[in-house]
Amino acid sequence: MAQALERLVIVVRETPRATEVHATLAEQAALTAAELSGPERIDAGVESSAISLGTSLRGRLLARAVDWIEISPAVSSAALLQLATALASDDIAMPLLEHVRVTMVPLPLPASAAETIHVAEADGNGAGADDDESSDEELIRLTNEVRSASVQRDWPSLLARARALLDYADQDPSARRTRIIQARRALPLARLRELIEHALRHAEDQALTAEVLGRIGPDGHQAMVESVAGSESLAARRFLHDQLGRTPEAIPLLLPLLERGTPSQSRHAAAILGRLGDARSVPPLAAALAQDDDSVRAEALRALVRFDQPAARAALLDGLKHPSASTRIAAAQAVGNAGVLALAPSIMAVLREEGDSSVRRAMATAAARLGTVEAMEELVRIALARRRLFRGGQPLEVRLDIVAGLAAAASPAARRALDRIAREADRPVQAAADQALNVRRG
Repeated sequence: MAQALERLVIVVRETPRATEVHATLAEQAALTAAELSGPERIDAGVESSAISLGTSLRGRLLARAVDWIEISPAVSSAALLQLATALASDDIAMPLLEHVRVTMVPLPLPASAAETIHVAEADGNGAGADDDESSDEELIRLTNEVRSASVQRDWPSLLARARALLDYADQDPSARRTRIIQARRALPLARLRELIEHALRHAEDQALTAEVLGRIGPDGHQAMVESVAGSESLAARRFLHDQLGRTPEAIPLLLPLLERGTPSQSRHAAAILGRLGDARSVPPLAAALAQDDDSVRAEALRALVRFDQPAARAALLDGLKHPSASTRIAAAQAVGNAGVLALAPSIMAVLREEGDSSVRRAMATAAARLGTVEAMEELVRIALARRRLFRGGQPLEVRLDIVAGLAAAASPAARRALDRIAREADRPVQAAADQALNVRRG
């Protein structure tokens, strides 16, 4: 039932004019309901759901502050369509429908108001309903403080009071869901966007802003992703990158940016997904190597080196063999800087066949940074393999690229290799190794 209603709600929200489709889906949902053995209850779900509020039934329940709905087998398609239309909208009031029960999240009201409602909802024999969260006086106080600071645009005070409200929500797991929804109602998406704008101008409030955005749930995650996506530069928004890198719930918001965003948006998404280290990100990051933009491919490679998985290793190997020289360089740099020792043999295998001088240097640098015994021995062997008539060897250009790569690595293993080359190589290569060593000593 939940799936049938979700399909109807999302289609109504995304294609409001497709009335014939709406009617068909409503009929299908009514048929699904008719097969129920009794009323089915659909809860709003965990308040920290990672799914965007616009793309799931539970997201729409949270957005409309609906605690739960209950659907009976006898519900009509017309009633379901009315319910879906209200859930899909941001302002249509929730309707009263036959065979559908909608329970809103209780508002924190003063004790006198709560008592009035308590009496009004008494049943036919005069018995009142049980006390609910409306009697939570501390929640009322904290929520009112947040709203007051919000109205006054007192951002430092709003941040401090928002954290106090979130701390209070975390104190009692059984009441957390209701409390956190009240926090979300006091801090809607528009206000969270304003908080980010304040934080961009006041670095001293960035850490607390990121904390509040991360803890408030889907709206906070959406506001952070929107802000990051709206700028090509990372510098001013690093605090949002850092927070998103600790927020796995934001993955469903980041994947569309990686797959369908602008190059700068895809780079942001790849960098954050790499920091999150969630295995779900490996296939889309690997797929990003097929994008047209070199910088996106490079960021995806830097993200993939963080995953110790066969699929990630295979994608890195694809990067080392990519048709684009700049991507092959990026792959070598990513592997070398991350110290992915398992790919040292692959680096050397690609190096042997590489025809681009710049790529050879990057490969040699990566191999030297990895510093495995086998890789270092082969690099020295290539550098010393002077070409002789009828005796093979390596072209001078290749051997000088190896020396340049070792010099760029600046590792102890690379310096030892250069020292040996300076002692044993022929004059041009020896001179290059000497110069590299003298520069390092200087």
